[in-house]
Amino acid sequence: MRKLSSILILLLLTSAGSKAQTLSSFSNEIFKEAKSEVHDTGEITLSDFSYQSAYTNGQSSFLELPRTKPFVAFAASAIIPGSGQAANGKWVRAGIYFAVEAVGIIYHLDRNATARRQEKAYEEFTHQNWSVLAYAEWLVNYSMQNDLNNGWQDLQSHISGKNPDFSNTTNDWSKVNINLLHQVEQETPFVFENRYGSEFSHLLPDYGSQQYYELISKYYQYQPGWQDWYGQVTTADNQTPDMYRYMWNGRDEPFTLFYQGRDRAQEFNDNYRAAGNILKLLVVNHVVSAFDALFTVQLKNSRIETNTNLMKMEQFSVTWHF
Repeated sequence: MRKLSSILILLLLTSAGSKAQTLSSFSNEIFKEAKSEVHDTGEITLSDFSYQSAYTNGQSSFLELPRTKPFVAFAASAIIPGSGQAANGKWVRAGIYFAVEAVGIIYHLDRNATARRQEKAYEEFTHQNWSVLAYAEWLVNYSMQNDLNNGWQDLQSHISGKNPDFSNTTNDWSKVNINLLHQVEQETPFVFENRYGSEFSHLLPDYGSQQYYELISKYYQYQPGWQDWYGQVTTADNQTPDMYRYMWNGRDEPFTLFYQGRDRAQEFNDNYRAAGNILKLLVVNHVVSAFDALFTVQLKNSRIETNTNLMKMEQFSVTWHF
């Protein structure tokens, strides 16, 4: 009886172990241990949160350079005022610089064109009213009346029998040897009412030159070449020494053509001067615009760097939720 009980207990234990092994195997098949998969996405740094321009990402273009490079913006605005500002979105300042440039160019061209027209009209005016032959004839008479020793006799022989052509006085240029005229001029003194002064201050410039047109309406020395003087003094009846002295006393003479020529010359010279002054303003506009663009980009880059530094001072925490 005791043996039978022992056998039964052994059988029960064997059966229980077999069932436990089977259950454990079944459990292992169904309830497997969860395994986490980690994907390496790279380390997160502060640079991932900072400004990344297209230039730094290797995606730069020509139009991007003025936005990130101060000296490129400087060069752009130096060439075309306002372009550096426009590239950086500063539209108001860009418009001001560009408007100054456009208005300045238009004004310069207008004043220059007006001056050229006035200068051409002035030259035509002199071709109808100032003659080198009339001036040379007066110079001979002036030398004779004041008993000067300046070689006027050669000039007199050279122009004898010739008359000024006031329909077109450029025809008179071929009638007077300008070198012979210069020889007399440089030996001729100013004669005042009661004394002799220094020699003439100028020699007549080459025919048709810019200085030629300027001097004949600028200095009293050339006043006798104007048509009204020629008709009322040089060719007047009853010549006297006093007629060839009073013109040098510094008083205005009663002949209008000289002053009309002076005023005409002043008018176109003023317009040339205005055109030149506006060019100076345009240069200033280029310089100011260039430096403004330079400082604009530098300031923007400085702000970006400052923001990045502030972000480095912040603490970031990342919480993973499962």
